[in-house]
Amino acid sequence: MDTRYEEPTTDDRAASLHLQELALFLSVHLDRTPGILWPEHDHPAFGARPGPAGLAGLADGLGRLTGLAVRTRPGLRSDSVPGSGSGHRLIHHTAGAVNWQLRDGSASDAAEPLRWRIRPGEVLYVPSHWTWHAELALGTRFVVTHLVPSADPPGTP
Repeated sequence: MDTRYEEPTTDDRAASLHLQELALFLSVHLDRTPGILWPEHDHPAFGARPGPAGLAGLADGLGRLTGLAVRTRPGLRSDSVPGSGSGHRLIHHTAGAVNWQLRDGSASDAAEPLRWRIRPGEVLYVPSHWTWHAELALGTRFVVTHLVPSADPPGTP
């Protein structure tokens, strides 16, 4: 049995700290209100072009910390159209600024939407019962993380 200690890499430490920030942020906002997080630590998966392995690692780590089923993918232009969906969303902006409009799906149509401009490095949380619309500029890139209750509670093998 090899018992040598291996120091975590800088990327591993940054990823771990970023995931802890997201989990803490979600513990405050989940199922309540939208929010914006300005993370202290960047996740290495959010490079110029997020790759599948990095995004899968982010989803797996966040799922372990929150007990939610997590799926992460690069954002698409279709994500900007007015809509809603099942589950919660975290939108990680990696390039370009985006104007987002969010509306509480349980509020009257007369209620004024929240309007936020999100910049690279910022994370937007959209609760499951809220609708959204985004104005994307050319060159805008973001990652969408879907969060839904897990079929298996935390700690289930």
